[in-house]
Amino acid sequence: MFEDFKKNIEQEKKIIADMYSIQVNMQNDATNQQFYLSNLNTLSQQLILLNKTVPEFLKEWSPIKKLVEEPKKTGGTSAIKREGNKLSNVPKSSVVKMSYTSPSTKEKRFITVGKTDKKEFLEKLKLSEKSLSTLKKENKKEIKDRVINKPSIYAKMSNKFFLKHTEKLVPKFNSLNQDLKKANIRFMLSTYLSMALMSIVLSLVIGILIFGVIIIIDLKNWICILIPIGLASLTATGFYLYPSNEASSVQKKISQELPFAAIHMAAIAGSNIEPTKIFKIIAASKEYTYIGKEMKKIIAQVDIYGYDLVTALKNVAGQTSNKKLAELFSGFATNISTGGELKNYIEKKAENYLLDYRLEREEYSELAGTFMDIYISILIAAPLVLMMMFIVMNVAGLGMGGLSITSLLFLSVIGIIIVNIIFLTVLNANQPNV
Repeated sequence: MFEDFKKNIEQEKKIIADMYSIQVNMQNDATNQQFYLSNLNTLSQQLILLNKTVPEFLKEWSPIKKLVEEPKKTGGTSAIKREGNKLSNVPKSSVVKMSYTSPSTKEKRFITVGKTDKKEFLEKLKLSEKSLSTLKKENKKEIKDRVINKPSIYAKMSNKFFLKHTEKLVPKFNSLNQDLKKANIRFMLSTYLSMALMSIVLSLVIGILIFGVIIIIDLKNWICILIPIGLASLTATGFYLYPSNEASSVQKKISQELPFAAIHMAAIAGSNIEPTKIFKIIAASKEYTYIGKEMKKIIAQVDIYGYDLVTALKNVAGQTSNKKLAELFSGFATNISTGGELKNYIEKKAENYLLDYRLEREEYSELAGTFMDIYISILIAAPLVLMMMFIVMNVAGLGMGGLSITSLLFLSVIGIIIVNIIFLTVLNANQPNV
């Protein structure tokens, strides 16, 4: 019976592990709460039925049974008969052994349940195994569909040729390293510098080939020696400026998501949930792409590197590109350390962020109105006046700088197109993200 008891405990451990897995999935999937709750209820019923067999197992170690089975020596034959009658009145075992093969793991398991509970247990077991199989298939599909960042072949090639040199240059590019972290670029500084050097060399080679072709065509075009130098310089400048520009872009996008993410965090904090789970829920949400990446940094520091939540918050606050988000993380850490009310803190921050968001929108509306007045004056009224002037000049037979009226009209149209492009670029650069 000891082995049977051990196998029942192993089954209960498996059930508890399945319940924990379901709870994790339930936190990340708010649309199927009823399905998860039903599975949890089925598994808990199995635990109850297995626990009902514990008294039967404990009878094996009961001292009362031993006294009944051992006849008293002083009682002689009559005592033996009396004890024999008692033994015949001992109820037979009310449990039954059974085995089943899990459809998901293909593992054969042996368990012991009550005779009266056998049918009910089998029904619950069938339901739970079917649900768990479906759940595991969905999880496998989700993992398969998930975008996996594969190692970059270009980064591998660059490291192969230049890593030994770039590792010596790393201490000289601290600001670039900070920009890489703030921009969430997935390359280490040494690898990024290797890619930069590789690109510079390739641009030099391409520039030299272009220069060679030009020289072959005409030997007088030695000025084109500047082409490879210019390409290499542009490549180096691009690699140096790209992380800071990307960090600036990430900072703006975080600012757009922050008011709504803070409102969401305040709502979660109101349920008195464990603080780490707040960040896990926000990170799992697809609505906050850029803030979610910052939340994942916190989760990684807690779950993988073993930091406590306060330390993780302070570390990420020092690396994020957005000052408002850094302030939120620092305040969050302070509230946890001092035992403050997280809900009230986040609600106040959410109000401030929402007010800033509204003011930014109002400011942009005023700026758009100013741009509209400028556009009407320069790109609508001015071309009309210019066209009228050209018509008068054409009738009078006048020209300008030796150019005909047709040429002037052509240049005017090109000028209007260029000014429109500049206008739209400036307007788009000042437009806040939706």
